[in-house]
Amino acid sequence: MPRFLLPLSCALLIGFIYLTAQTEPEQSPRQSPPSTDSNPSLTEQFRQLEQQFADVILHKDTGALERLVGPEYTLRVADVPQSSLPRAIWMDNALHRLKPESVGQRDHVARKLTDDLTVVSVVWTTKATTDGRDFSGDFYIVDFWKRKDGDRQIIARYSTPMGKSLERPPVQLPPPTDIDPTLTEQIRQLEQELSEVALHGFKDTRTVERLVAPEFTLRMSDAPGQSIPRDLWGQPSSTYRIESFEERYHAARQLADDLAVVSLLLTQKATRDGLDRSGDFYLVDIWKKKAGRWQMIARYSSPVPRKV
Repeated sequence: MPRFLLPLSCALLIGFIYLTAQTEPEQSPRQSPPSTDSNPSLTEQFRQLEQQFADVILHKDTGALERLVGPEYTLRVADVPQSSLPRAIWMDNALHRLKPESVGQRDHVARKLTDDLTVVSVVWTTKATTDGRDFSGDFYIVDFWKRKDGDRQIIARYSTPMGKSLERPPVQLPPPTDIDPTLTEQIRQLEQELSEVALHGFKDTRTVERLVAPEFTLRMSDAPGQSIPRDLWGQPSSTYRIESFEERYHAARQLADDLAVVSLLLTQKATRDGLDRSGDFYLVDIWKKKAGRWQMIARYSSPVPRKV
């Protein structure tokens, strides 16, 4: 099996609301509402678990790593959105090829999805090399943890480098093992339907209500400790002009009978007050099926650093 070298750790609200919320948080108390998607005690529990996971990697504790990483684990990274890293190769990298000096964490937020499934967003700061290449930096992480026989295991990680792109050697990528093709096509159509509504200024409120659940929240890597609730998301803007959206590399994975996660790369061409707001964004969306219909309940968004 070919080796696929990725960093240890390693999305946008669609277009304008992301940038409005980031550049004008002080205009109204509603711009920074209390989080509705996190629980302090649950977050503390998973902060400790994430720290345990980091310590195990740092000290290369093979037995503990085997217990913490589920057999179905895969890693996806924003700058290689077309593929995923399976558990076996990730374990080999972590135990034999990675040389970590330190791992720090901040801005943990845990959200309960089911009694046995939790999603955690966190910023990892690592200082490390892999095969002599520098893989130090900050990474915005979205982890999925599942309870099995009373223990928690990580089953999926989505990672975006923050602030700088990483130098990656040419590698042969293994076929993705975490994609449900039928589900991917189904949710891809819903994602594109929602993007079409955004492209026209979210004027089609009926479609937004159909596709976006009341409990929806948006979290962004630029403000990882804050969330934007459903009633502030998708509001029209007279100063933001979206020229185009392009969605690529959709990858949907079933988490439970009524839960799915999809990652994708979104490229937008847009301006705000005449300033260029174009770029690539890595999105990790969680969809929940209610009465036979899929609705988005969460979005985690990160700008993808441009390669220099």
